[in-house]
Amino acid sequence: MDFRYQLGYQLTKILRCSHKQAYAFCRNGQIQIDEVVETNPRRTISSHEEIRLDKLLIREGISHKYVLFNKPNLYECTTNREIENNMYEVLPSEYQQLFSLGRLDKNSEGLLLLTNDGQTYRKLMAEDAEVEKEYLVRTLRPVTPELEDAFVHPYLLGQRLTQPARFEHVDEYSFKVVLKEGINRHIRRICAKNNNQVMQLVRTRFGQHTLGDLQSGQWRAVDCFL
Repeated sequence: MDFRYQLGYQLTKILRCSHKQAYAFCRNGQIQIDEVVETNPRRTISSHEEIRLDKLLIREGISHKYVLFNKPNLYECTTNREIENNMYEVLPSEYQQLFSLGRLDKNSEGLLLLTNDGQTYRKLMAEDAEVEKEYLVRTLRPVTPELEDAFVHPYLLGQRLTQPARFEHVDEYSFKVVLKEGINRHIRRICAKNNNQVMQLVRTRFGQHTLGDLQSGQWRAVDCFL
């Protein structure tokens, strides 16, 4: 764990004191985390936890927020507010400081998970997390057995072999696919390499969370993502 998340380091920043003094505050029982005495200066601190020195509040905890958002087509999944049609133009003021778990490109739509909880973000976005994401895809040309094989077996994209995915035909021009990895433009690139083109791509599920009845541009707060 990065030392910057440790209690001792946080105290030096907040109180503008030395590491020696910060450690002394902890070992003397003067520090409370969410009103519980904490004597270990190396304890990892989350952003939602408040810190007190001799019962005096020196850092308020941040309330964690977890939001399901149906990103509309042609909106950018970016924190850069200078870019036209960025997703924060759709979101209300109380969600302007949230960040998304992963991205959907401009021409894709569907489920995004938004939060200000860094710990949850790191758990779900870790390379070995293998969280399932499900997509509904409509193509320009009929879905062929060769295209299905490209998803259900390892497939070379650039310098990387994909993991086998779950694939389900919906109709002649549509399919569902479940991925556990985050290769850039994964679905579009496989379709293109198999002489087809994505006309619509909608993420319908991220882990245990689904779009449900969320309409394009709508959002819903939930208690947590894990």
